[in-house]
Amino acid sequence: MKILIPTQLHDIHAKVVARALSSQGHDPVLWYGSDLPSRQTLSLELDEGEARLSLDGPALASRGAFDVVWLRRPVDAVLPTDMHPGDRVFAEREWSRVLRGIWHTVGREALWVNPWANAVQASSKPRQLLEASHVGMSVPRTLCSNDPDRIRSFIRGNPGETIYKPFCTSQWKLEEGAAYLFTAVVGEDDLPEDEVLRLCPGIFQPRVPKSHELRVTIIGDRVFGAELASQALEVAQVDWRVGTRAIEIRPTTLDPALEARCRRLMERLGLVFGCLDFIVTPEGEPVFLEINQMGQFLWLEELMPELRLLDAFCAMLSQGRRDFEWSPERATLRFGDLHDPRREAALDAVHVAHPVSHLLDDGAEARGAA
Repeated sequence: MKILIPTQLHDIHAKVVARALSSQGHDPVLWYGSDLPSRQTLSLELDEGEARLSLDGPALASRGAFDVVWLRRPVDAVLPTDMHPGDRVFAEREWSRVLRGIWHTVGREALWVNPWANAVQASSKPRQLLEASHVGMSVPRTLCSNDPDRIRSFIRGNPGETIYKPFCTSQWKLEEGAAYLFTAVVGEDDLPEDEVLRLCPGIFQPRVPKSHELRVTIIGDRVFGAELASQALEVAQVDWRVGTRAIEIRPTTLDPALEARCRRLMERLGLVFGCLDFIVTPEGEPVFLEINQMGQFLWLEELMPELRLLDAFCAMLSQGRRDFEWSPERATLRFGDLHDPRREAALDAVHVAHPVSHLLDDGAEARGAA
């Protein structure tokens, strides 16, 4: 199987999956879009109703059709900094158009994880919440706004606390280290002046009481559940990502009704792969928070090796079908055996990195294997 994996630097998932597929005799192609145009060339030939993609660059030489496209972390081209500003705007627009054209034309018979148009729509937090509600999931009342009056009224109207969350996972690069933006409890006194509050929209919801949290990873037709004991760790009670490595995690089997709703949500969003997050209340009710259409999943196997997610994911890619054949008893691929930080860092050295900015958003969760 020939598998295209568009990704970015420092993506542990892409490297480990590619290494696993190679060990099975498949042909994974790691494509670092940031190498365009200084270290890489791209050609898209359209002839007699077919689209053929050719890529040439460091550790990259690929031509012909792909059986699978794992749309992992596609990134834009990195243009020279000394270009004329007008030329730069023109070139950026041209690269944006041609790359978008690739996602709409190449590998039309291939398995896409996930299809480009579906992935874009599924990344919308408001769309996720509406679709989750339509399949019968419990969803918190939500306000997406930059209107100071509405935000303050929403907070006052909650009988308990209110949480704020951003639309994107974000981090600010500082002179020393980085600052991450997590879900936080907010009151009226925590809000900035109205002039500042108007500058950026946010997501506001009532704080839902938690017994624990539930992470559901869906790989094709396979569903994997994991309970996260976030409430046993003080720093993780509002946002479990703050204390990921210290949280107790255990595998769990989903209630059949919840599993059916998860499957229907995936169908409505047109996804082949996704990671869903739920709060489980003290009364045992699952409350939907979000779905990440390209979420991190190997951190679960890293902390809980009996959850054989890498083997299942590679089985789906290598068979090129969402209804792939797989059994955990016959699984041979392990994240712990294939993760090699030194080797992965060395692979990054030959590629172009995106310029460091104050804000970097790659959709990644804040942890090691994630």
